[in-house]
Amino acid sequence: MTFTLSGFDAWTFQIVFYGSLLVLEALRDDERLSTVLDPMDCTRQRAHALIRQPSCTLVGR
Repeated sequence: MTFTLSGFDAWTFQIVFYGSLLVLEALRDDERLSTVLDPMDCTRQRAHALIRQPSCTLVGR
């Protein structure tokens, strides 16, 4: 299930499990940014931080 956040209209977000990790992914066109979430993290704050300062990105073809 994906969701959007106001202020980031071009992005959609999803929360997924990779093994025991809870991961927030931001998706836009061929870009996918991701960050690991801690159980008590605020999803909205982490999403804003991920878009403002991504540390890694994968570009699909």
